[in-house]
Amino acid sequence: MPHPAHLRILHTHPHQMVNEVANDFKAWYQQKYGRPIEVTLTQTDPQSAFETVTNAYIEPEVDIWWGGPISLFEEAGNNLLSYNSTQKNENATYRSCPLMDLRSSTPKWYAASLYGLGVMYNGHALDSFNLQVPQNWNDLLRQEYEGNITMVDPAGSEFTQPFIMLIIQNTMFTVNGVQNWTQGWEFLVRLSAFVKEYDNSETESALKVAAGYIPLAVLPDFYAYDKMASYPHVGFTYLDATILQPDPVAILNRTDTHTSEAKAFIDYLLTEQAQNIIGKYRLPVHENATVSPPRINPFSVSFPHIQDYNNTFQEIGKEIVKDYYLAWVTVRHEAIETAWEEIKEANKTVAVNPNENATCYYRLAWNNFTYAGYYMNRTQIDALCNETSGWIENITTYLIEWLEASADAYSYALENAKKSKEAAE
Repeated sequence: MPHPAHLRILHTHPHQMVNEVANDFKAWYQQKYGRPIEVTLTQTDPQSAFETVTNAYIEPEVDIWWGGPISLFEEAGNNLLSYNSTQKNENATYRSCPLMDLRSSTPKWYAASLYGLGVMYNGHALDSFNLQVPQNWNDLLRQEYEGNITMVDPAGSEFTQPFIMLIIQNTMFTVNGVQNWTQGWEFLVRLSAFVKEYDNSETESALKVAAGYIPLAVLPDFYAYDKMASYPHVGFTYLDATILQPDPVAILNRTDTHTSEAKAFIDYLLTEQAQNIIGKYRLPVHENATVSPPRINPFSVSFPHIQDYNNTFQEIGKEIVKDYYLAWVTVRHEAIETAWEEIKEANKTVAVNPNENATCYYRLAWNNFTYAGYYMNRTQIDALCNETSGWIENITTYLIEWLEASADAYSYALENAKKSKEAAE
């Protein structure tokens, strides 16, 4: 019997999926290369995996890094081995989602699966609150969902950050030939008022929903799919639109003895055979792979992609948009909640006594509350990108400006809502 080969995999996924993939890989490897292979699996979290891979002073003792946000893999690029897989997809992207490393002529990572953002829900909790499963993103702004939604702050999570761009591009419209995202920012501000507090992690959000503590959570699909295996009353929906993101896998360039085995694993993982296993747990990257319900094949015409998604805008604007959200929503969450409560009361008062002054002040309050959507337009993103060398240099002035403007806007919203109530009384 030949001496077995060996492969060490550092991963961030549930044991069940990785064990099934590893066992099938061992059989595939034996058949292809005529000798057995041992596979060592180590589970960790994305940040710990990144630190292990990039530590210049300690040998990582792993050959494959599998799982985590794309940003960590791109940051760790110097520690990853370039490899042209025999199973490399002819298309480098799908629906604006990269299927492999696009920054290098020879990819340093490949998408092992895909994921999309949506809403995880607890059917029992919805019933107890007399709520329905939302059908589209705008449904989340209905009054009955207020206080019944949780999520992680998008500005502080690599997994949830695409939510900002998802909402902006999903609601983007054109006025006199100029793109505008006023509705998108209005949605983001109002949704923030509906979230009592941001969770520390997507895992926390998923646990809250699974336990019935709260009915709805905005998060990536795989957090919900993992819970749905154990909680039959838990479901997930992409609503009317989502953005696909890759779950990368890569070979460490510091491995010497198991490079050929690591390359073989990458080749295997991209095959239809391996992707049929992935399809039991995640969204596969192979078009012909079998997908187990309630998952939806991302290559299906029925998958809720955003039509005409502007990937170029995503690439040049995502960091600017994230910081803009941070200044207008994250930092001002408490001010948003306070202003929203007063605006709701003013609306009730104006409905009873709609005199001219009350209505005027209410309109001012609402315009102040949604000012984030008017403060910056689409064309300014290009200008900011050029002025700051891609949002890298001299950005402090803009951050201070946004913070001051947001503080004033929500303060004026609160003040005018109070004046509206007083005028109507």
